[in-house]
Amino acid sequence: MKVLKLIKELTKYIIIMIIFSIVQVFCELYLPEIMSNIVDIGISNSDNAFIINKSIIMFTITILGVISNIIVVYSTSKFSNTYGYKIRKALYTKINTLSKKEIDSFGASTLITRSTNNVSNITSTFSFGLRLIIFAPVMGLGAAIMGYKTASVLAPIIIISITILITALLIVFIVVFPKFEYVQKLLDKLNATSREILSGLRVIKSFNKQSFFKKRFDKVNKENMNLNIFLNKILYLVNPLMILIVNISTIAIIYLSTNFLLDGTLEIGAMMAFIQYMATVLMSFLMLLVILLNIPRVVVSFKRINEILNVEPSIVNTGKLKINTLESIEFKNVYFKYDGAHDDMLKNINFRIEKGETVGIIGSSGSGKTTIINLLLRHIDATDGNIYINGIDIKEYDIESLRKIFSYTPQKSLLFKGSLRENLAFGSKISSNVLDEVLKTAAISDFVEKNEEGYNYKVEQSAVNLSGGQKQRMSIARALLSGGEALLFDDSFSAVDYITDKKIRNEIEKNYDDKMVILVTQRVGTIKDSDKIIIIEEGKIDSVGDYETLEKTSKVFKEFINSQKREVL
Repeated sequence: MKVLKLIKELTKYIIIMIIFSIVQVFCELYLPEIMSNIVDIGISNSDNAFIINKSIIMFTITILGVISNIIVVYSTSKFSNTYGYKIRKALYTKINTLSKKEIDSFGASTLITRSTNNVSNITSTFSFGLRLIIFAPVMGLGAAIMGYKTASVLAPIIIISITILITALLIVFIVVFPKFEYVQKLLDKLNATSREILSGLRVIKSFNKQSFFKKRFDKVNKENMNLNIFLNKILYLVNPLMILIVNISTIAIIYLSTNFLLDGTLEIGAMMAFIQYMATVLMSFLMLLVILLNIPRVVVSFKRINEILNVEPSIVNTGKLKINTLESIEFKNVYFKYDGAHDDMLKNINFRIEKGETVGIIGSSGSGKTTIINLLLRHIDATDGNIYINGIDIKEYDIESLRKIFSYTPQKSLLFKGSLRENLAFGSKISSNVLDEVLKTAAISDFVEKNEEGYNYKVEQSAVNLSGGQKQRMSIARALLSGGEALLFDDSFSAVDYITDKKIRNEIEKNYDDKMVILVTQRVGTIKDSDKIIIIEEGKIDSVGDYETLEKTSKVFKEFINSQKREVL
């Protein structure tokens, strides 16, 4: 497992834990023997000097045990939290290498659960379990040996108690182990349902469907609750069962010790020490039981995290060439099919775009327009055919270098929680003058000017305090600030009115006339002034030409014009 390889750098903490756990065990096991000597020798013979001497030794060993315990706890905490940090970092790094295909196959909800809940399961279990898994076996074995050495005649009681415990442990383990993987799947389902309802809350309220979605959520929530109640009922029975076994064993020891005490084969101090050793043995098994009951949860978490770390991205950055300028883009006999689909999304796509050209791509919903943009950005790769940038196959270029030449405005505007400046600059240092110019181009400068905070205006999570048009214009401004050689607008004017649409396009034409501009849209007005218009119909290119030519020759384009006649500017 790749996730286990991350432990390699943390072995020093494990070594420290092992050493000081052994010291702690020695301290714990030696104390009952000293107490037995005090009772059987010191108190019986009224030897005060012996009692004081042994008491000083007990105090010293106790202090040593406390110091050892502190070191073990610190090392365990350092190990578990550092390990959790490394897992989260590895997951984040891996997820960033995944293509759209892998992200979609996992789903956002399960990626979030695996990166948070599953990692927390591992770190929380390691924070107490790692110490116990080292401490408990050594303590149990040592206590059993010391108990046998102290009162061998009572040893069968420990054997019987341990047998009962192991039997109970196996039964519990067999019952709960298969359930933990299902718990994680239910958590994914609960997370996905919650995200879906929260993201669609406005629509749900608009249709007065709160009760319907409440039932839908309750169904998943109740299933999750019932399974957790079942598991907790079993797990919470373990502790009372352990206490019962310890108490019954203690009564049995006291009862059976009576005859041995009377005939002188057993001393009172030895009996008291044996009771402590027996309790230690049983408590060691309880510690192991706690660990073993958490193992299914941890195993499932490891498995789910490892599935992400092991997945091989379908888009691999094997290209070595760097690209700084963009002269042309060419699609040659390009086909694309999504996994599980019966038909190709794109079929035999052929077109060429030159530097300085403004090209419109229009088509109905689901025709494959956004797929073309995703192919250009290498979020996906063509099933067949070739895409050329400056006459060189797109796969020959380094992906990071390739994506830098595109200033991309996605179909769904996404702004992050933080200030307007942080959202626009996106980690770069950009002066206010440059921001002012770009915001004017994107027709959003008035929004900044009207706010007292200006560029420090706080955008809430999911930009809920901005309108759809404001978010879209902010996304356009952010893309323009990236400084790419080609401007890609994927239906990026859909939330603004036609006058603002026209205003933004005029500003782009005036200020970015040397750039290649690709406008993906369903609006005829948005692409009316384009040098070239590509019409996509059911994944195929229906026709290519300028507005005047297509208006006369393309039936599909005429239908678009007629349906939007009043709105074409």
